[in-house]
Amino acid sequence: MRVIAGKFKQMNIASPKAKNSMPTDNKVKEAVMDMLYPIYSDSKMLDLFSCTGQMGIEFLSRDISYVVFNEINKLNYKTLKENLSKTHVDNFKTYNNDFRKTLEILKDEDIKFDYIYLDPPYKTDYVELSLKLILKYDLLNHIGKIITEMDRDLDFSEKFDNLELIKSKKYGRKIIKIYTIK
Repeated sequence: MRVIAGKFKQMNIASPKAKNSMPTDNKVKEAVMDMLYPIYSDSKMLDLFSCTGQMGIEFLSRDISYVVFNEINKLNYKTLKENLSKTHVDNFKTYNNDFRKTLEILKDEDIKFDYIYLDPPYKTDYVELSLKLILKYDLLNHIGKIITEMDRDLDFSEKFDNLELIKSKKYGRKIIKIYTIK
């Protein structure tokens, strides 16, 4: 895996060590960044299920002002920290927590994000749970975007009448959806 664009372009990103981890492939990563273009440098990003940090590192590579990474798996968290050390930047923070705990910490710190990336383990209800907490804790800026990467058969749109789906694209078994607040 490599960074696809920006100041860290072509930087190698170590693969996850945990056997049940499935990193986003470069084709999907590039499509996501294209769907979000332009990325504004004064923005903040949350990569809630970071794995090795590749999505957040893509944002850092595009000079975003601040990224928060969260990864619960200890092996993947170690890889995340190794990958971040290659960037030689310090405009990020990492957590090794359950996503619910990290969201609560961020609420208490009163941080709002412009981009929130959700790519939890498949066959869980973590996207839905994350969205509920993100909205409850008011963690998304009013013009911010929530990006979900999940199994294409999952659909919970009717449960969130305050979210508007603005883009959607299928890639094999997965689907990328981008939401804003209505």
